[in-house]
Amino acid sequence: MSEHCKQDGGFIGKAGCTHPNHQHSELVRGLLAASEPRGHLHDITPKDFDAAVSEGFYVNGANGRRIGFGKALLRHFNEDNNPNSDDIKNRKSRLLYAINAVKHPDKVEWHHEGLQGRTAYTKAFDKFGVLAVSDREGKNIEYVFNIIPKRSLKRKPI
Repeated sequence: MSEHCKQDGGFIGKAGCTHPNHQHSELVRGLLAASEPRGHLHDITPKDFDAAVSEGFYVNGANGRRIGFGKALLRHFNEDNNPNSDDIKNRKSRLLYAINAVKHPDKVEWHHEGLQGRTAYTKAFDKFGVLAVSDREGKNIEYVFNIIPKRSLKRKPI
């Protein structure tokens, strides 16, 4: 039996409550607003990343799925790697860009690296691009487990 959120009755998943109207902390609400196309995309601190992803949240992906940022991403950055390395700090700082990429991707690669159920969302920004990689759980839920900023993916001049 699945656990339900006391706030809104949504299912509790690996990234918290899956309900689209779940009321998050002020930090997460601010990050979600900043990740919108008309928001203010910017780097965040590793401390804010850890707090937001520890709370966990979902967004509506371009493919109609609920895409979570939570335990899998936190574990990959803080347990599977050295959380104090410059690479991981840089990846954490790009959280807003990764949220934007899964919601408004330039490209979606199904079966990323040939793996069934793994999706890569790519988005080009002015100075770099971001690849957000997720695993699917069930029909309509995915969990981002890696954020990869790449200078080679930056927007091309017109």
